[in-house]
Amino acid sequence: MRRIFALASLFLLTTCIDPIKFDVEGEATRLVIDGFISNVSYTEQCLNPAPAMRFYVALRWTSDVTNVIDQVISDADVSLLTSEGDTYSYSWSIDEQRYLIDDVDFAAQENVDYRVHVELANGEVYESIDDQLYPAPAIEEIDIEHQTILKSIDVNGVAQIVEQRGVQLSVPLGDNETSEPLRYRWKIIPSWVFESSLLPDGNPNKRCYATNIYDYQQINVWEDNSGGYNHDLFFLETDDNEQVQYEYSAYITQYSLSEQAYQFWDQLATQQQSGGGIFDPPPFTLVTNIRNVNDAEEKVSGFFFVAHESSYRWFLYPQDLPYTLVFQDPCEPIPGVPFIPPAGCANCLDYRGASDVTNQKPTWWQEF
Repeated sequence: MRRIFALASLFLLTTCIDPIKFDVEGEATRLVIDGFISNVSYTEQCLNPAPAMRFYVALRWTSDVTNVIDQVISDADVSLLTSEGDTYSYSWSIDEQRYLIDDVDFAAQENVDYRVHVELANGEVYESIDDQLYPAPAIEEIDIEHQTILKSIDVNGVAQIVEQRGVQLSVPLGDNETSEPLRYRWKIIPSWVFESSLLPDGNPNKRCYATNIYDYQQINVWEDNSGGYNHDLFFLETDDNEQVQYEYSAYITQYSLSEQAYQFWDQLATQQQSGGGIFDPPPFTLVTNIRNVNDAEEKVSGFFFVAHESSYRWFLYPQDLPYTLVFQDPCEPIPGVPFIPPAGCANCLDYRGASDVTNQKPTWWQEF
């Protein structure tokens, strides 16, 4: 079994976070291909309590020149091939800067092999090695435990150890009734309510719903041989955490992976953990399933994988905690001290603590 690995500069293939920078070690350029498909189509995702995302393939040239942005490739021919003889096309998206599968009802099926096929404008052809679904028990519940941990904080340049209350979330893993290990990865996206205290109740810009895709920048992978136990996902601090002042939610997606896809994520996390600074690029020794069809010697990077996907949305309300939280209003002036209200005090849409903020209540939001 593997432990949880933290990664601050991510190559998250299932979000819109910028991909990690690759070190080409003296090479002029190298092709990077990444993408994924799952058993949950875009149409089905639209029924889930979270924003839906189209299956995609991203292509770019990476360079060894410092401070040069990777060159996105927008003129390729991209398709998905199956062992059943079917072909699904992708189209270039200007907004997302990657290729999106055309069929919004497409979903990966069991016992079918899939591979991505890419033809560049220069005639070079690349394909991924066949991958398929590896079904696992769906994530149907989350277990929580109220805990107090010790945490080091800086007080006027001096480290002090304080107690931090919070909630430990874990996922129950059902019995593994297969003869092979089940290999998992989890992704967590939090959302919460923010209110502008300087506005009266009823003002449309007083209450907003915030989401931050960057909060849990970690790769959480696990290889399970037996099941029948809980696996820790993350610890949510509650003291002095403005995210839990009103209402909080986390959308947890579970992916069951093939052995090679698991090795890719596992190696990526391990290399980042054992490398230099957290934002240093990892070497090119990562597992890849991408190859040049006509030139086996060409070095290509990235990974295209098939995942068996399930998800769960969890909510936390102040009433759920066994203690009462007290928050200081950051918009309240301190007598005798020059004061400029933080962003968001007079309009919740100006709140800067999230990657997405809206004053429109999401259809999936459950109020206490």
